[in-house]
Amino acid sequence: MILFFRQWQGELLKLFARRRTYIGFGAFLALEIVILIIFRLKGVERIFERMISRQGQAFEQYYSALTLAQIILGFSVVLLGAIYLALVAGDIVAKEGEDGHYRLLLVRPISRARLLLIKYLTCIGYTIALIQFITWSAFLLGVLIKGWGGGFFVVVPEIGLLTFYDWGPGLQHFALASVFLSLSMTTISSIAFFLSCFPIKPAAATIGALSYILIDRILRETGFMADYDHFLLSKHIISWARLLIENPPWPIIIRDYTALMAVNLSLFVLGVAAFESRDLKS
Repeated sequence: MILFFRQWQGELLKLFARRRTYIGFGAFLALEIVILIIFRLKGVERIFERMISRQGQAFEQYYSALTLAQIILGFSVVLLGAIYLALVAGDIVAKEGEDGHYRLLLVRPISRARLLLIKYLTCIGYTIALIQFITWSAFLLGVLIKGWGGGFFVVVPEIGLLTFYDWGPGLQHFALASVFLSLSMTTISSIAFFLSCFPIKPAAATIGALSYILIDRILRETGFMADYDHFLLSKHIISWARLLIENPPWPIIIRDYTALMAVNLSLFVLGVAAFESRDLKS
């Protein structure tokens, strides 16, 4: 077991030693700064002022750092985050196969399944790190602009949520939702990882994963599969936002995350099966 964790540590160090690993962190930080600058424009603030005022609440109280952070997450994290997660997960297996590194790696007494498990856990670790960075960097930038304290105005049109919190309960809901958001995004990494296990270029695995996510989202938003939306992953991924409800519907949340974890496990097993069948030594 100690050897396993040492191998995982080595894989993590190898991943974070690459410069392209940090593209997502830098891109999201730049995006957050741009969005917050735009939000400072009076025209944009008036939109949120009308939304809050129509609910009989004070704009200055509820247009806070938490509100800004949640808006940024709703705008960007699922779609833009998918790009950088797919970029890393689609590269982690296919790139070494393309470079011929497996001829050397598999000389050691390690099974292919164990090698892939280490790489998959590395993808999961990267996913959690990136999503938590996005979440809390958006929050800290909001604190720099709006200061500590205030209320929390939550609006998530996808699940019909519009509610208000005081600062303490709002921060608790926000933190819990960020954890479940990280879990949701592991499914995107799993899709890219699965495709990366096939004998294809890293770019093909990345593009394939992104294409699936975009098609899935388009089908859900256009309503073409309204009667069968439980087959769409985006239907379950958005369940992280249900943690922002005052009394979260835990049966629905458990159902959605059970489906996502089942997809993750299935993709990993199928990826291992595809990788086992490849000729890597010739």
